[in-house]
Order: sequence, then C-alpha cells, then structure tokens
Amino acid sequence: MYADRGTPIDTLATAVGIDTGGAEHRLSLATIAATDDPLIAESFVSATIAAGRADALCTQIAARVRSPLVRVEVVEERHDLVARAKHQDSLLDRHVHASCAVQG
Repeated sequence: MYADRGTPIDTLATAVGIDTGGAEHRLSLATIAATDDPLIAESFVSATIAAGRADALCTQIAARVRSPLVRVEVVEERHDLVARAKHQDSLLDRHVHASCAVQG
C-alpha cells in the first residue's frame, strides 16, 4: 500500500509558510494536518483542494503559525522524486490554490 513502482515525477499537495522577505518555509505535518504521517497529510490537503476548500484550509493553517511567517500558501508541487530522495533540487512546477495572511 505504501510502496509502489511508479513514475519518478509526482504532484504533492502541501502548504508552505512565507516570511517577510518572501522566503519559503516548510511547515510541519502537525501544523498542516494534525498528523505525523506524510501520506495522511498529503491526502488530506489533496482532498481539501479537490473539494474546493483550499481557502478554508489556508486560514486554519495560518491560525497555527507565527512570526516570522506572514503568509501561508496551499499548493500542489510537481517534483522529481529521485532528486527529492537525494535531497537535491526537485521542484519542477508549483500551483498555488490559496494564499492567506498570518494574523498577529
């Protein structure tokens, strides 16, 4: 169930934080989806996007983060999974489904 021989390129749904300088910060699985399982977090974000609720999810996540982050984005990212596994640059494309401000 968890292992599959698939394509080396895949789209992953997630959320990221953006700081005052525009730099991106990866958010924890707990912050994104109240879990420590990456498959559950990714499927939760993916289902939320598919249901048209990315804006609501963005607002919920933004309520859980603090400075130096000023914005949260709910995104789908296309990655080269081989490069990602090797901790190399892997991002091929990104689609932002929602963007919202961090309050406070």
